[in-house]
Amino acid sequence: MGDLTIRLLAELIDLPYTPPSIRQLPLPKRREYHKRAVEKSRKKVAAALSGGTVLPTREHIRAALTDAALEILLANGEGVETIRNAFRTVFGDTADVALRKATSGRIGARFLDLA
Repeated sequence: MGDLTIRLLAELIDLPYTPPSIRQLPLPKRREYHKRAVEKSRKKVAAALSGGTVLPTREHIRAALTDAALEILLANGEGVETIRNAFRTVFGDTADVALRKATSGRIGARFLDLA
C-alpha cells in the first residue's frame, strides 16, 4: 500500500497518521534517505571549512584530539607521558610499535599543520 492509502485509512478510522520510521522503510528508500543525509552533512562541513573552521561533530572532535596528541608526541611536549601511558594501556606489549608508527610521519594530521 502506498503512503497516501495508509494515510486515508488512518483518517477513516480516526487514528493519527505516523509515517514509518527510517528502519521501517524499504531498503531502496532507506539508502536514498541516507544518501541525501550524507550529502547534506558534507555540504555543511564544506561550508564550515570554507570559513576556516569545521563543525564540532564527534568525528571532527576526535580528529582534533588526535592532531593535538600527534603534535605533543612529535614535540615531546608537556603531556607526552599521558599519551604514552594511554598507548601502553590500549596496545599493551605493542605500544612501542604503535608509538613508532604514530611518530614516523606516515600518520598525518587532519586539521593542524605539524610540519
